[in-house]
Formats: sequence, structure tokens, C-alpha cells
Amino acid sequence: MTIKLYTWPMSSGTKVEWALEELGMDYERVVLDRSKGENRTPSYLAVHPSGRVPALVDGDTRFFESAAILFWLGERYGVDKGLWPRSDRERADALSWTVWTVGDLSAHMMQFAYHGLDSPVSFAPEQRSKAAAEYHKGQFEVCLDALERQLASREFILGAFTLVDVAAASVVAFGKMLGVSLGDRKSVSAWLDRCALRPARTRVS
Repeated sequence: MTIKLYTWPMSSGTKVEWALEELGMDYERVVLDRSKGENRTPSYLAVHPSGRVPALVDGDTRFFESAAILFWLGERYGVDKGLWPRSDRERADALSWTVWTVGDLSAHMMQFAYHGLDSPVSFAPEQRSKAAAEYHKGQFEVCLDALERQLASREFILGAFTLVDVAAASVVAFGKMLGVSLGDRKSVSAWLDRCALRPARTRVS
């Protein structure tokens, strides 16, 4: 049965689609139209209870939240294709770094974008908090420093390319598009360039 991915533009659905392309999976891409309330229908809320994206249906199994989806794809389809680690130690690293991209890297980056940048997602100037902007910018810098250290002696987060890189590179690339600076972090910049040149990434809009 074909996998069904629910998504919309400029969302975390992009990273899931990239992962599916890396895995060479057959899937149906369903773009929900929020203006028509397609994300609030009872049938979709049965897949994603908050009416957001991404969500994924694989046979009789349903997932929401990008990290959960990437775990499933990695464990079920990625090990034999070299896109998810086999050993318990490396799987622990994969799980940890993937959750980190959502709980730390993405969360702080987005709050900084909301409050500290002029971007398509930023709050109106009168709604922004200078304190929030400064705090989340600082925490995002801490995250970038951690990523820089991890990549200082390797091309990808776990050494070889995996779905962990899909998760993290999607966040950092989106941040750059919004106007976030990587500073002089040469390892992060080079890694991001390598990820962007992946054939599977170029197939994702």
C-alpha cells in the first residue's frame, strides 16, 4: 500500500518528503488547503489531532509530528539502505540528535525568527518581544555551536549521511531562508551545502 504524506508549503512536511525521496519510497503527497479547512475535517483530525502537518499514513499505521515519522521511516525502511544506524549506540545518537532538532534547534530558531527578524513568519513589530528575541537567539547560537563541534571532524552528523541530517539540515536551511545567520561556522556551512546537493533534496519543492 502506498504511503500517504499530508503536508503544505513551508512546513516540516518538507523534511519528511526529503526522507521519503532518500529512501526511494512510493508515496502520495497530499497538500492540504488550510483556507478551505481541509486540515480541520474529522477524517484528517483522526490522523493528526491538532490539524497540523506533517502526518503520514503507512498502511494501517498513522503518525503525526516529524520526529516520530522520521523514527518510523528510519527504523522500518532506512537500516538496510544505510540511512539509519544498526547498532544500539548509533541508534541512540540518531534518536537523540533528531529529537534535539525539534526540541532545541528548531524551537529556538523559530522563536528568534518570530521576534527578532523581518521575515514572512515574523510577528508584527508591535507584537515582538526584544527579550524573547535575545534569549532565543542566544540559545540558537548554542545549538549552532554544538552542531559545529559535531561536524568539525566528520562530513555528516553521525559520520555517514542519515535521516538525522535530513532533520537538522531542513531546519537550518529554513532558518537561512528566513534570514538567520550561521556566523563563521564553517563546518555547519559546508555540511549544509553537502546536504543541499543531495539528489533527493533537489527533487523536493
